[in-house]
Amino acid sequence: MSTGCHLFHIQIMMVQIGSWSLSHTLIKPIRYQVFVIEQQIPETEEWDDGDLIATHALAFSKDLPVGTGRLIIDQEEPTHAKIGRMAVLESFRSRGIGRAILRKLIATGKEKGVQVLTLHAQVSAIPFYASEGFISKGAIFDEVNIPHQKMYLKI
Repeated sequence: MSTGCHLFHIQIMMVQIGSWSLSHTLIKPIRYQVFVIEQQIPETEEWDDGDLIATHALAFSKDLPVGTGRLIIDQEEPTHAKIGRMAVLESFRSRGIGRAILRKLIATGKEKGVQVLTLHAQVSAIPFYASEGFISKGAIFDEVNIPHQKMYLKI
């Protein structure tokens, strides 16, 4: 006999926007794990001056930081920006966290007057970005020994 009571697992997730100076201690471990450990990207290639000028998105599952991405507005062409360093910890993938980060970065770009977003998608992630409206442009190229595709979105 059923009691009619059902238990549901609710994924509590939020995405915050912030600066490198306020968020780097939470962002660095995520990117280190995903890019340096998992993808074996040299650590010297992971950190750059873009972090200092970027707007960073940081996703939390409950109180745990689990994903990140960044938006860099082109200083010479402020209606253009680049999304990059999208990373979600492995045990939190396929839960919509990457999509929430991407959507937050797109919305943030829109709020700042950006009209065209670009990114360098790892080939395995092209369908993910395409599902959010990004269009492939040009040939596949190598970046940090991983095949990438330039993609863009007009917003």
